[in-house]
Amino acid sequence: MIKAKSKARLKPLSPKVAPGENYPWGAIHWLASRKSCGARELTFGVTTVKPGGSNPLHRHPNCEEVLYVVSGEVEHYIEGTPRVRMKRGDAITIPRNLIHQARNKSRRPATLAVAFSSADRQTIIEG
Repeated sequence: MIKAKSKARLKPLSPKVAPGENYPWGAIHWLASRKSCGARELTFGVTTVKPGGSNPLHRHPNCEEVLYVVSGEVEHYIEGTPRVRMKRGDAITIPRNLIHQARNKSRRPATLAVAFSSADRQTIIEG
């Protein structure tokens, strides 16, 4: 058996203490990334989108993204596809480098789990 050497911090990390980013449309808390816990191959976070809020059109040139709706509803746009309405329990995979955006069209906050296939995800804002 080969033991992998890891510098990852092996303790639970909750959104209340995880590194976060606040925006006018909501917030993201990074539960796993190279920066938050030493992850080497992925980024995982929890995003809250305020009622009526949306993140800007953006893309990730170095990774895929999986978006899972924990609570609430969002309308999601992915370049080259029709907009889709997502509700609790729905997930979508966003291919690398496609422009996309989540918009909360409801009266309640939406909570989303987001995973990226890189520990150092890159984001390019498109508008």
